[in-house]
Amino acid sequence: MIHSARPVRSGASLLEVLIVMAIIVAFGAIALPQLRDFNGDSRIKAAADTVKGRIANARAASLESGRPYRLALNPEGNRFRIAPDELAFQNVAANDEDEEADSILVGETNLPKDVTAEIVTADGSTGAVDDNGWTRVATFRPDGTCREDSVTIRLTEPGTLPILIQIRGLTGAATIEKTKPTMGTTP
Repeated sequence: MIHSARPVRSGASLLEVLIVMAIIVAFGAIALPQLRDFNGDSRIKAAADTVKGRIANARAASLESGRPYRLALNPEGNRFRIAPDELAFQNVAANDEDEEADSILVGETNLPKDVTAEIVTADGSTGAVDDNGWTRVATFRPDGTCREDSVTIRLTEPGTLPILIQIRGLTGAATIEKTKPTMGTTP
């Protein structure tokens, strides 16, 4: 019996290469939007964590000093300020040369690029605005409570779902809630 030697195949056929390429393209089409969302999602989540931290800082400053502290939002909605809730709040400037301002000011925090904040009320009203345009978000009392019964801050960034931060008046505690998409809407 004579067996003929079959030639050993050394490569892939065009059809096999096309099938592998189609699988790679399909996986890429599935993964790319998820990766894009992850980047934007991380900025707004970081902003929510930062704002929640500033709320805790304001509450702690009030407990420690024995006087009310205010958390306020600038007119553009991209910067928070914490300082004692006094008339001096309006005039406090973050200036390294002014020692009195440094001792009064607890801090100002910028939100990440393209992330903005707004106060959400049930009746559609806005918070109290001072002469410099800062909107009162919450006032923390020395006993740890918040003067306002309930405060909701909405953080938004183009292309992502908003995040809500709730401040409870009774405890002064803040919780973060990511909104869910509604039927027919996209982030």
